[in-house]
Amino acid sequence: MIPQHLFVYGTLRPHLASSEAIQLLVEMKVVGSATVQGKLYDFGDFPGVTNGNGIVHGDLLRLSDTEQLTPLDDYEECGGLSPLFSRSRINALLPNGLYVPAYIYLYNRHTKPGIPITSGDYGQYIQERFDY
Repeated sequence: MIPQHLFVYGTLRPHLASSEAIQLLVEMKVVGSATVQGKLYDFGDFPGVTNGNGIVHGDLLRLSDTEQLTPLDDYEECGGLSPLFSRSRINALLPNGLYVPAYIYLYNRHTKPGIPITSGDYGQYIQERFDY
């Protein structure tokens, strides 16, 4: 089954998105908050998630059409010989305990230059970082 949802955890979260990213999300409906299993890192200008045992907080968006993923793939630099991210499938957990199949953009390079975000919440991390 093809997922009809996208889990976003960083610069694609509606309340954290740039004007460029907001334009890519405009026809998607925000379902609500969700979590996935993984490890979250700060790579400077953007965060990235890798497979792992932590919990990552984000938002679940409903796609109106899977064609919406094509410009998002470009935004996340999924193409080329050494893609920055890869679009994968994951199960997102809603607050009511239901799992929803969704797409996620996973970081596709070495994590060594990244700073682990142990809270798993990029929005909280950014807020705390700029409050100091």
